[in-house]
Amino acid sequence: MKKISLLSLLIIASMILAACGAQTPEATQAPEVTEAPATEAPATEAPATEVPATEAPTEAVAQGSCPLAVEDGAVITFSGWGDESEQKVYRDSIERFKAVCPNVTVNYTPVPTDFQTKMKAQMAGGTAPDVFYVDDQLMTAFAPTEQIMPLDDLMAEAGVSTDDFVASLMPIYEMNGKTYALPKDWGTLGLVYIPEAFADAGIDEPTADWTWDDLRAAAKTIAEKGNYGGFCMGADWARFAPFALSYGGSFATSDYKTATLDTPEVLEAATFVADMFAEGSLVRPVDLSTGWCGEAIGLKAVAMTTEGGWMVNYMKNTYPDVEWKAVEIPAGPVTRADVIFVNGIGINAATQFPRAAAAFLFYVTGEENQAEIVKTGFAYSTHPSQADLIVDPNDKAIAMGGLLPDSVVAFWGPNTGKVNDAVSQALDRVFLGDQTVEEAFAQAQAEAQTVLSE
Repeated sequence: MKKISLLSLLIIASMILAACGAQTPEATQAPEVTEAPATEAPATEAPATEVPATEAPTEAVAQGSCPLAVEDGAVITFSGWGDESEQKVYRDSIERFKAVCPNVTVNYTPVPTDFQTKMKAQMAGGTAPDVFYVDDQLMTAFAPTEQIMPLDDLMAEAGVSTDDFVASLMPIYEMNGKTYALPKDWGTLGLVYIPEAFADAGIDEPTADWTWDDLRAAAKTIAEKGNYGGFCMGADWARFAPFALSYGGSFATSDYKTATLDTPEVLEAATFVADMFAEGSLVRPVDLSTGWCGEAIGLKAVAMTTEGGWMVNYMKNTYPDVEWKAVEIPAGPVTRADVIFVNGIGINAATQFPRAAAAFLFYVTGEENQAEIVKTGFAYSTHPSQADLIVDPNDKAIAMGGLLPDSVVAFWGPNTGKVNDAVSQALDRVFLGDQTVEEAFAQAQAEAQTVLSE
């Protein structure tokens, strides 16, 4: 048995607690960062980070052995979303895989935008790749008809178990007693801020014990100073989720049958956000002439926002001269809780090379490759034994939110995406002044309940 550090044990314990309270995961993508985040967190796809596509891959070092005996002459295609920095992560992963499975040729075809739509069209047309990213949308579209391949038999042969992965990440990829994909990474949100903005306003920087009230007070002071916006947040379900969770709310019941968007807890959280917007302490990316709040941080247009670990590479590559920091997500009146995004990888059931495809999937999501990915700062390992591999202090601070006992994976059943859309659209109507909080979330409740009842 592998030795696990004390830190790992502590974090594993936290993960177990999280799993017990969160049998509800993007599988929500992190920012369309998912189509990220990663993990489509959401509104979540972060813009390109200006890493040259021609950057040489990391030298591959053969450490293990091929997870499975593979077909002769196997050639597979692999596809996922992501900007150039994410693409490099997986080009490097492919090089490492080739070192242990030299008899498999992997052709990588990234699809940076509209990934779900394109995968559905390709699957219908018989042109889908052999191996590809699977989120809640694609799991829902492909698993019931087994257009993606159940993995259980080959997992058993390769010695891969669902117990190898963080428990809270797995429910989205299991259906009717079968496993259809494995998690490739996960992410969460933390409070990201510009220290200079706090110095300019003459107030203390955020700390790990901050509450949303602390954030609001600081944002109001900074906004009134006039040199920075206070707190950046768009009409985005993913960024709203920590507010709702920390007020004791959720988007749906744990059985995924009943929407809970009109509960007092969710309405109180939404009112808090709406009040911040009305008083000017909360600004949207569009108000700052930016595409997303991470960009607003890079441009020093705003003092604070909630973003994920993708900020590490984004800031390093796009705004290397800007000092920024991160602390754990603030607490609400009921608890401190964060949203977790997870993305997985599955196999096209029509692949000509199922064993080669599975060998690639098991390697990419396995501990050896996951450890290398963590080093890049791109995402967190899906293996609890590797929780202590995060080294960047800002990244580690952000990750802590996902390990809180009340944090949950953003999954509300087969129609998660539609439920999330209802929340984002409700927030948009509130920000635009088209509806009150009560009106907007009553409509969202009705819309979400309709799709949960399908």
